[in-house]
Amino acid sequence: MKNLYHGSNKKNLKVLKPHKSTHGSYVYATPYKELAIIFSGRCGDDFTFSLFRNNKYEPWNLVERIPEGFNTMFNNSSSIYTVDDTTFYDIHTGFSELVSKVEVEVKEEEYLSNVYDKVKELAKNNQIKLYNYPNKPESIPSDNSDLIEKQIMYQQKIKKGVTKKCFERLLLLHPELLDKINKKLIEINPKSETFKKEDLIILFEKAIINQNNNTNEQYLKSIFISVSNTYPELILSFKEKLSVYNKKEV
Repeated sequence: MKNLYHGSNKKNLKVLKPHKSTHGSYVYATPYKELAIIFSGRCGDDFTFSLFRNNKYEPWNLVERIPEGFNTMFNNSSSIYTVDDTTFYDIHTGFSELVSKVEVEVKEEEYLSNVYDKVKELAKNNQIKLYNYPNKPESIPSDNSDLIEKQIMYQQKIKKGVTKKCFERLLLLHPELLDKINKKLIEINPKSETFKKEDLIILFEKAIINQNNNTNEQYLKSIFISVSNTYPELILSFKEKLSVYNKKEV
């Protein structure tokens, strides 16, 4: 038997029970403790960070795609649970994860009072390579334009068309991509609607509402900084939106 690791925001668990997710109803665990720590963050997706390695002999590359992204993603406590691999198997989730259809007993729990502190400790000990925004490895375009194709691939995977709407969140988090997103939309369909920079104001208002409704949108500060850097003329309107919804200044 070998150890596997599972990160959770719940403390003092004695068993891990299957939960429904994209791939089915499973308990997820990984043989890499550093991955369990990273996965125990409070939020995160392909638009906010990248996690990869080129071979099994090098440490994982953890790349912050938006300003202040990691301060948001890892601003939480968590527990890292150790379990036996007995009932786990590989369904090729895309990461080094294994799954179990049945509940598994916890062997050990390690409590992390702050996940980001632990992530930085992993980097200091060379267990991962940490790239804080705007630093990136050479394999990632400096303007994050690879995320456009990633969104197109996702739309194809879920068998939906590529429209203006499907790029709204990508544009909000990466306003520097406005011209390239528009170019791609026209390439796909010359009659496509395209974005104007003023659309960001409406999208920001939606993000505020979503965050107030406790959805997964947690990146108001990152969005504010990115738009400030790209379209500073919009910032007054952004501040007005924040004021209307009684949000603290970011």
